[in-house]
Amino acid sequence: MKFSYGFIVIGIMRLLSLFKLDRLRKTADFLGPKLLSKNKRTTDAIERNLQLCLPELTVDERNGFIKSRLARMCQTLFEMSHVWLMSPQQLKNYLIPIYDNSLFEAEINSQHGIIVLSPHIGNWEMMNVYLSQYRTLTVMYRPLKDPGLNRFIRTARERFNSKLVPTNNKGIIQTIRALKAQGMVGLLPDQVPVENVGGVFAPLFGHQAYTMTLAHKLALKTNAKVFIGIAYQCDKGFSVRMKPIDESFYSEDPIIAATCLNEAIERAIMHDPIQNQWEYKRYRVQPEGQQTLYKKKN
Repeated sequence: MKFSYGFIVIGIMRLLSLFKLDRLRKTADFLGPKLLSKNKRTTDAIERNLQLCLPELTVDERNGFIKSRLARMCQTLFEMSHVWLMSPQQLKNYLIPIYDNSLFEAEINSQHGIIVLSPHIGNWEMMNVYLSQYRTLTVMYRPLKDPGLNRFIRTARERFNSKLVPTNNKGIIQTIRALKAQGMVGLLPDQVPVENVGGVFAPLFGHQAYTMTLAHKLALKTNAKVFIGIAYQCDKGFSVRMKPIDESFYSEDPIIAATCLNEAIERAIMHDPIQNQWEYKRYRVQPEGQQTLYKKKN
C-alpha cells in the first residue's frame, strides 16, 4: 500500500475543525513562531522580501515582523480546517461586514462578466464563501499530486457554487465562455507566471516583478469588469474588501496594465502588511541579464 501524506493532512484538518476559530488562532499564534522559525528557507525569504519592500524597518522591527508573520502563516493554515470542512452556512457566519463593497454589489446586477483578482493576503480561500452569494465562480485549478488530498480540496471548493477548470488552453476557453455569459472568474494575480509565457515585467514596491497578463487579456477580450478582492482576517472571522481596479488596467498596453495591477496589490498589502504572503519569492524571475534578487551574497 502506497503511503499518502494527504491522508495525514486530511486527518489533521478534521481534528483542527473540532476547535473554535478563536482557539485555533490563539494556538497558531503560539505555535507558529516556534515551529516555522526552524524552516530557514521560509524565514530567509520573508526577511529578504521585507528588505526589498519595506526597507524602512529597523533590524528589530523586521525581526518582530517575521515572528508575527510566522504566527499568521500558522493561523491561516489552521483556518483551512474550517474553510474546507464546515458547511457553507456556518462559514457565511464568519463573514464580518466592515468594508463598503457597494460598487461590487452594483456591478453584480450589470450585464458584464466580472473578474475577481485575489492576491495571497489574509485567507484567500474565504473568497469562495463570499463570492458564492452572488454568481457562479469559475476558478482555474492545478490538480495536486496526491489523489486523496486533491479530491478533498476540490470537493471542498466546489461546495461554494464554484466551477474548477484546468490551467491550460481548455481552461482559458472555459473561462472566456463564462465571462461572456455574464459569469464571474477568480484569479490569483500575485503568482509568478511561467517564464517567457504569459507575463511582463512591472514594478512592485520599486522592483521589477514578472507579472501575469492573463487577467488583462481576459478583460479586454470579454469587456469584463475587474475587482481586487481580499478576505482579511479580523476579530471573530473575515472581512472581504472589494475594490474596482483603476481604469489604466484596461489600457491596450500590457505593461501599463501590469503596473496598475501591482499598484493595486501594493495598496492591498499595505492595508494590513502582516497578512501578506511574504514567504513567497515574488521576485525570483528577473529581466534578462539580471540576477535573481534572492541570490545569496558571499
